[in-house]
Amino acid sequence: MACVYGQDTCFLAFNPYILLDCNLHKALTIGCMMKNSGSCSPVTYGDPRLRNKAADSSADEEESHTKEETLWFPATKPAQLDISSFIFHFELGQGNFGKVMLASWTSKKKLVAVKISEKTPLTEMESHVLQIARGSPFLCRAYAAFQTKIVAYIILEYIGGGTLHDLMSGQGIIKTDNIVFYSAEMICGLQFLHSKGIIHRDLKPANILLDHEGHIKIADFGLAVNCIFRNNTTRGRAGTRGYMAPEVIKRKEYNAAADWWSLGVVIYKMATNLFPFNNEQSVVDKEPEYSSICSTELVDLLQALLKKDRHQRLGTTGNIREHPFYASVDWVKLENRTIIPPFTPMMSSYGEFSDSTGETSSSLTVSSDDDSNNTVLEGFSFQDLSDSSGRLDVKV
Repeated sequence: MACVYGQDTCFLAFNPYILLDCNLHKALTIGCMMKNSGSCSPVTYGDPRLRNKAADSSADEEESHTKEETLWFPATKPAQLDISSFIFHFELGQGNFGKVMLASWTSKKKLVAVKISEKTPLTEMESHVLQIARGSPFLCRAYAAFQTKIVAYIILEYIGGGTLHDLMSGQGIIKTDNIVFYSAEMICGLQFLHSKGIIHRDLKPANILLDHEGHIKIADFGLAVNCIFRNNTTRGRAGTRGYMAPEVIKRKEYNAAADWWSLGVVIYKMATNLFPFNNEQSVVDKEPEYSSICSTELVDLLQALLKKDRHQRLGTTGNIREHPFYASVDWVKLENRTIIPPFTPMMSSYGEFSDSTGETSSSLTVSSDDDSNNTVLEGFSFQDLSDSSGRLDVKV
């Protein structure tokens, strides 16, 4: 796809984003966007003048896939973003990736969470996944991303209702009806990701956030991988100890079934306030104890999600929405988020921080073992041009 307007920015088909790295009429082609596609081609970039010859040979085939789906709109280049666009308040979290800061986006008059990390292939992947994730209300949304020579910044919606981990710490064992609600919303988020060929690989209570109404949003796509369709698999130990599936622990090939295992662990923890397994060896060769769980439907669900054989695991086989544990769920209302959540968290507002003093830019860096790693992450930087409702401000 060439930059059809001949400008220094081009509009990304299928996603309402401006690519801020498109300075020389670079084009972006994303695989997995074609209907009935069972595999992904890599994200590719380059000057269209150098790619026209190859593009012409497959133009007819590509047109048959994209004719009804690709819409181009004149793009308005947004204001350039850098750390001066934000007032930083305090740290929300820290890890091997870097840190997340609460900040005020002054021009938008909204609170945001800014993830600050080193530039790595996983960082580039995270930006790509977040641009896709905006299609589901059960996934954390990204507003923008930009980069310096060695640091990457991702601007995320601030979801200040705490995490499922916080809720479990305060309430202990979660009521069965509430488990139905929270896990059903997680299912919606996971199924959306998996339909796009993305597996999360780090589903856990700390990565499940509660918004201002009490609905869940799956967050932290720092370990996510894409292009895992149908029989495609990936390798590599990734995730958090206690939530990783047996095939991940054993470093075997795995797919989206690993996320369904993690969901089973999360549900088990909500029901018992305990992990289903004591150590990694028991994950591989032991079965969980279910005697403390009163609901027979919940036990059956957990047994189906915690199958050792990923090919037999619910989520990848069978329709999890039809499981008896979810018999009371109106999935249409759930998808539309019209079901009232069981808990409404307290939230901070922009006004509480708008007049506060922020941190200086010198405190907003992350350490790097290789200061020479100043490669530009192609396709990483973007700004979401849609309104706060997540809908494009255009009519077609």
